[in-house]
Amino acid sequence: MEIFMKNIAFAVSQEDLTLEFAKILHKPPFPSDFPLNFEIQIFYKSHPNGKRGILALPTADSGTTLLRAYGDTGIVVKGRQILLSKSTQSMNNARILRLNTVPWVDPVKLREEKERLLQQSRPFQLLRYSFGRFNRDGSFSSEFSLPGAANVSCDLERRQVRFTVTPDDDSDYILWTETSIASYAQLKIAELVGNQDDDTHILFIRADAPPVFSVESDLHGIASKSPQRLAGLTRHYPMPSGSHSLMLVFSAQQDAETFMYACRNRLHLRYSPVPHVRIHDRTSDSNPIEELHEFLSEIPYELAFQVEKTVANFVFTPLEILSLKEAIISLHTEHSSDAPEIFQSFASEHEGHNAKRKPRRKRRAQWHTSQEDLTSLLGQVIHEFTREHQRPLRLLAPPPQSGIYQSYHLILTPTRYILEGPLPDQSNSVLRKYKNHECFLRVTFQDENRSKLRRDIDSSISDLLKERYRPILLRGYRVAGRQFKFLGYSMSGLRDHSVWFMTPFTDDSGTLLDVESIRDNLGDFSKLVNQPARLAARWSQAFSGTDPSITLLPEEIDYNYPDKKSPSGNVMTDGCSPISVGLAKEIWKHLQKGKKRPAKLRNTPSAFQFRLGGAKGMVVQDPTIEGNLVRLRPSQIKFDAQENLTFDVQSTSAKPKAMFLNRPLIVLMEFLGVDTSRIIDLQDDAITKAQSVRSSSLDASKVLQQHGLGASFHLPSLFRNLSSILQLDVGNTEDTESSQPRWTSELIESSLHCAETQILRELKYRAHIEVPGSYTLLGVSDEWGCLKEGEVYAAVFDERTGLNDQILGDVAVTRSPQIHPGDLQVVKAVHRPELAHLKNVIVFSCEGQRALASCLGGGDLDGDDFNLILDPKLMPTHYGEPGEYQALPIKRTENPCNISDIVDFVFDYIEADLVGLIAIHHLRFADLEDPGCAECMELAKLASHAVDFPKSGTHVDFTQLPKFKSKNQPKPDFLAKEGADLNSDQYYNSKKLLGQLYRRVPVKKWIPQEWNEDYSPSDGTSVDDALSRASLRNLGLSGLPDPTQELIEEMTYLLEAYCDQLLVIGQSHTILKNKDSHVSEAELVSGTIMANWSDHRRRRDAVTAMNLQTHELVRAVRAELLVKDLVTSETETYYDYDEEEDYDDWTFREEFDDTEQRSMAETFKRSWAAWCVAEDTLEEQPRMFGAQSFGLIALGKMLEVVKASYMM
Repeated sequence: MEIFMKNIAFAVSQEDLTLEFAKILHKPPFPSDFPLNFEIQIFYKSHPNGKRGILALPTADSGTTLLRAYGDTGIVVKGRQILLSKSTQSMNNARILRLNTVPWVDPVKLREEKERLLQQSRPFQLLRYSFGRFNRDGSFSSEFSLPGAANVSCDLERRQVRFTVTPDDDSDYILWTETSIASYAQLKIAELVGNQDDDTHILFIRADAPPVFSVESDLHGIASKSPQRLAGLTRHYPMPSGSHSLMLVFSAQQDAETFMYACRNRLHLRYSPVPHVRIHDRTSDSNPIEELHEFLSEIPYELAFQVEKTVANFVFTPLEILSLKEAIISLHTEHSSDAPEIFQSFASEHEGHNAKRKPRRKRRAQWHTSQEDLTSLLGQVIHEFTREHQRPLRLLAPPPQSGIYQSYHLILTPTRYILEGPLPDQSNSVLRKYKNHECFLRVTFQDENRSKLRRDIDSSISDLLKERYRPILLRGYRVAGRQFKFLGYSMSGLRDHSVWFMTPFTDDSGTLLDVESIRDNLGDFSKLVNQPARLAARWSQAFSGTDPSITLLPEEIDYNYPDKKSPSGNVMTDGCSPISVGLAKEIWKHLQKGKKRPAKLRNTPSAFQFRLGGAKGMVVQDPTIEGNLVRLRPSQIKFDAQENLTFDVQSTSAKPKAMFLNRPLIVLMEFLGVDTSRIIDLQDDAITKAQSVRSSSLDASKVLQQHGLGASFHLPSLFRNLSSILQLDVGNTEDTESSQPRWTSELIESSLHCAETQILRELKYRAHIEVPGSYTLLGVSDEWGCLKEGEVYAAVFDERTGLNDQILGDVAVTRSPQIHPGDLQVVKAVHRPELAHLKNVIVFSCEGQRALASCLGGGDLDGDDFNLILDPKLMPTHYGEPGEYQALPIKRTENPCNISDIVDFVFDYIEADLVGLIAIHHLRFADLEDPGCAECMELAKLASHAVDFPKSGTHVDFTQLPKFKSKNQPKPDFLAKEGADLNSDQYYNSKKLLGQLYRRVPVKKWIPQEWNEDYSPSDGTSVDDALSRASLRNLGLSGLPDPTQELIEEMTYLLEAYCDQLLVIGQSHTILKNKDSHVSEAELVSGTIMANWSDHRRRRDAVTAMNLQTHELVRAVRAELLVKDLVTSETETYYDYDEEEDYDDWTFREEFDDTEQRSMAETFKRSWAAWCVAEDTLEEQPRMFGAQSFGLIALGKMLEVVKASYMM
């Protein structure tokens, strides 16, 4: 039973009430054989007559007894009578169940336990310490320490190990005056290493990643407002690279043991006792960095980048690289373009990694690091590479898709630099115009845990940005012996703290190009010379990721097409203009050709999001325009660049997108009277579907297709074909009534488990709930003037599925992110014959005083997506007036701005970007009050200003944000991070809809485990048996052919090359960013990352980049399985496959000629050989990374060929 309490004194705490009620409930007439469990909850919102709360009891009898005894008189606590009555609210059944199953715990004992833990967290004084790193032989290189009073503690509240050192008064280090702190998060500590001497006790913190460094006070010991983040232990004495681990020398063995006990039992750190760890002093002092870069500048960048990457990863020291100088030069001379790949293999062999990746090669004994040994090893790797490539083989490098290039990446954390690449990435107009991709470098600023650098309550990043990063953006950074300088950024890159650098190069005409000349060639920015943020925003158009289409003729562009405006002067066509049908078809044809899919989507999209010179926005087809012509409006032209005539495409309306709810939208819907039970039903249905992904092949296919998972490896079509062609099921079919045999592939099982976990995680932590029958569409303007105010036009069409629906009647329309009650509006969808040619767009009326798009969170028509909600149960019962705010002034400089002003803005943005924090504050206040409260309305205004910050340069002041009543105000449970302790004082159970939805989703933390058995994880015989029953007559095959030895050898080399590249991709997307960690094969195949990241957006971006890279790799493997000498280049494109359209091009063909039929048969043979090689490899080496997914690629290709043959 739950009992309502009111009139509680303001001074009474939850513990006070618990102790008072324990005196009553643990005596007769209540049960005395064991203490009755109960729970007290005090409501956050106070009443003028005192606090209120709930007393939860495990049984109705105990509640009745209490009310009978004290219902009339109440209970006096701290001089005030608390009144009791039976609660009229719905009972929290989960809480009652917990009270009946969990024994009572005395709050006094709980407090004593906390105090004991605090005692364990006390700092322990150290005799000495040193930061350094562990070497390959297990010894420790002591690299950095400063004299002073040092101590270390196991900080149980922050879940970290905290080291501090304060300078001595008589220290010779006159520049060091601050208390320095190094904080190791639990995740970053690989293990504690014990090392005993006679008179001291030494412990080592072996770290996978650097700690967070900060200082607590300013000069002369005056405390600063908040600790300042630094790039090392102090401001003025740089730490050697890679000195992440820490040696601790305790003054007493008891101190060491107590500290170690707290770390092992409370932080659950691993401990490795070692009899004696050899310690070397300052080995990094002898590393000749300048000489290394001088050498790297003399060899091609592609090779130099790989060489420096091994130094950055501590595979080799600079001295070791210089000892190999002549051998590396010889490598380049003799092997030219193959040299980078050979050097990568050499580095892997040196680490001993190739035993895992290439089992067919014998593992070599551990090599020493003398010049003779390294030179000899390099020679052997070169010999092996030459032997493998003595015959002309496909090299896993088909021509890249249009719009994709090989990217080099530099990541700068506060303490280190990380080199990645080259890996596939989306190109932009600058890269395509100037080529020389190796001269462009993507540079990202990240914290040590891969999250964005940001200020928080505990520390400031102002000094870190000024001292660590500002000099780099102003003066550049040296990579592989070349000096790269800051060039610009895209708007999405700025949000992710990622910018472009470049090093000077000479183009084909002999002209030397540097950052200034490239920026000057972008266009005419003379009107923006005093607006640094706006200037850089205009530069950013050239760095946006796009696909190239055609180069227009000057006469095909009309630069003087006026905007439509309301009577009051508001622009109604902001960002949108018409294009002729003929020109749209040419653009689409070129895009399809560039994507290698001319037969994929026959219908030209109605609209394109584009970049054209200095213009950007949307164009929509207009059949009334003759010839080839695109019209541009003033609202689209941001600067003058009429000499750039390439029409670059950012997105199209080729197909409708699904519509998903999110947390801000659900908050508004609940406030506006939407039927909340419908939202709960939708989530319950989504949970059921997610859990069905492992029940059958067809269910797996549907769920993966719905959520876009496994697309790079074509899993949705693979599972469909497994069911329809091979009659094989995957997943937990023992729990279903499936009559089909089961394929128990470990990789398939793990991949589906990843997919289920990812979907449930998105439901729980993002409320990412699909609304069936509703859509997300690009917005365009009514160029024909046929829509009235409050009307829209929308029709959805998908030639893959046969969907072709006109949307009519009342629909709710919104746009993410939602924050104001007016961001959800109801409009009438109508039919107009003038608009009948438009599909997969929402057409907005140009009538009225204000464009509807601008009413939806300040949207416009330059590429915004809009959500159309058609479900009648999700219609609001009342509406809010749209928000409208006065924009903040654009920040200007007195003199024409230079690159220093742009850099200042970048760091101002990194430090003062509050969009995310405002969104979280809005959810918190909305949960305490509602979205219409004063705090939420103020946050809506501030959000509007914060979103404009990247263009205006004027930030929202942090102090303007509404304040919570308490600094330690708990958050609603639905805002808890993954893995957070919901029983702590930091969270409370939200009673609003988001809280209910959050608690209904069952998510268990799950990380794929490496296969450690001595037998194959594939169960390939099940597939072999099923394939043997499939009819191959239409392919001219009577059965499964035995692969020739030549094919076996070719596919073996292909497998090894694939596994190497897959591991590189896997290593690029881990949190820790060290060379020994990688994303699992199951995560790569499913297109998910299971690790908990502190920054959800950064993990989502990492998944996007990872999927692009695996897509390109899989596309390359599939291209190797084709028979190119039997088909023309035009026909060949029918055999390529794109992950976005999950079906095979052969299914479009009504008939095949003899050449195509022979080609299909040969492709099947090659794919069958690849499958056999994968299976044989797994029999010999069950743990080989990549072999299972290589087999999946081959199997998928075989089944596509068989499916196509059935249609002949």
